[in-house]
Formats: sequence, structure tokens, C-alpha cells
Amino acid sequence: MAVSPEYLSKLLRAARIRNANSDIQAEVTDLCEEARLDLEMLGVLPDKTTDETDPLILGAVRSFVRWKMAADEKEANFNMNDYMLQRDELRRRGAYIGVSP
Repeated sequence: MAVSPEYLSKLLRAARIRNANSDIQAEVTDLCEEARLDLEMLGVLPDKTTDETDPLILGAVRSFVRWKMAADEKEANFNMNDYMLQRDELRRRGAYIGVSP
């Protein structure tokens, strides 16, 4: 799964990372791919998880990255809970799991 430079930039900004070197960019890219795979394992369609224009997918991936890159436990817990809510919401939407309304 590729992560475009524009999408990576959004994720770095969401995690409040400035002046990211190549190692940090690689880590955030890996976290993006991990989030996408987690969503797929929960039943979200692969073409949805890789749609970099979808605001709901971006929101979930962004929360996942913030969770994993959190500076402290409080921030991590907040973002983990946010990610869990967002992924559960995606699983309820038929368009994201291939169920017609």
C-alpha cells in the first residue's frame, strides 16, 4: 500500500511533527499502513482503506497515528479511544464493508 506525499504530510501535521526526517516519515508511513490493515481485518473494504480522499478513513488513520506517536499516556489513551470509535463507525456503514443499503 502506497502512501502519497500529500497524505503523509497530512498525517505528520496531525501528529504535530515538524521537520520530519526520513526515519520519522518512514515510521508514520508504516503506521498508516498498519491502520489500513487493521481496518481491513475488521471488514472495511481495501479500496476504501486506501482511498486517500475519504475523510472518514483519514480521520481513523490520523487518530491511529496520533495514538502510536503520542507524547504521553493520557494523549495516547484519548487517541486510542478516538480510533476505536471511528473504526467501529466505519464497520457500521454498509458502503465501507460492501453491504448494500
